[in-house]
Amino acid sequence: MLRRSAQRLKLRTGIELAPFVDILFLLVTYFLMNATLANNPQIRIELPKSDTAQITETQPLVVLINQDNQIFVNDRNVPLRELGKTVASLLKDKEKDQVIIRGDKRASYQMVISVMDELNKAGITRFNLATER
Repeated sequence: MLRRSAQRLKLRTGIELAPFVDILFLLVTYFLMNATLANNPQIRIELPKSDTAQITETQPLVVLINQDNQIFVNDRNVPLRELGKTVASLLKDKEKDQVIIRGDKRASYQMVISVMDELNKAGITRFNLATER
């Protein structure tokens, strides 16, 4: 009798795949969520398109102009009259450091020109307008 019960009990060997698959999906979900959330800035702008846009390799200072014509430097709202002083204080070398102006395509053209004027008044001559390819 003892021999028959020993024959009925078989030792199952192998790896259970169901818990492994659950953990794998959780890891994939975690990395996808973090990858997509990390690239979303707090200030949303829609850049105009350009066929000749170039990618810059350095990390220049970015001045954002949203669709409501508000100006942001380092995610901080800055009035137009204080823009030159604020940007100049953040740059190490006005002659060599570069400023990128990222204006929403719905921002007024006059605001973009006013930002460029304020930068010029502060002695900042190296700036570019950001576009999307």
